[in-house]
Amino acid sequence: MDPALLQRLREESGLRLDRAGNFWHRGTPVTHARTVAVLHQGIHRAPDGRWATRIGREWAYLEVEDAALFVRRIDGRRAQLASGGWAEIESLALGADDALYARIGGERARLTRAAQLSLSDKLREDSPGNFSVELDGSGFSVGRDPGPDPVKT
Repeated sequence: MDPALLQRLREESGLRLDRAGNFWHRGTPVTHARTVAVLHQGIHRAPDGRWATRIGREWAYLEVEDAALFVRRIDGRRAQLASGGWAEIESLALGADDALYARIGGERARLTRAAQLSLSDKLREDSPGNFSVELDGSGFSVGRDPGPDPVKT
C-alpha cells in the first residue's frame, strides 16, 4: 500500500476513547464486547508518541479524551488494566471530578468506578486535604493529577 495513503488512513481512523473508557467510531459507540477488548489490548504509543491502537498487524491513531489506559481491578499493589494485563502501581493521584489515576509503566491510567470504590476502605486522611491509600501494608500518598500526559516523543 502507498505509504502516504496508509498514513492518511491512520490519521483519519475516526477512533476515539472517552473519559469513561468507551470507544467510539465516527461518533457511534463501539459496543461489541470482543471488539472493545481487542481495541483496549492494542493501545500503545505510536512511533511519534501519540496514542494508537493495533488490530493484528495494522494500527491507527486514537483520539484520547482523558487517559488511554484504564484500571479495572486492584489486587494489592497490582492493577488489572482494561487490556486484561496486570501491572504494578507506581503512584496514585486525584484528578478532576474526584477521579483517581494510577501511574503504571510511566503512563497515566484512570481507575474505573469499580476499581476506585474497591479502595474506599483503604483510604486514609493523613491531614486535612492530604490522603493516602494502604496497599499491601504500605501507604501510597495520593497526589494531585496534573492532567493528561503530553505526547511522548
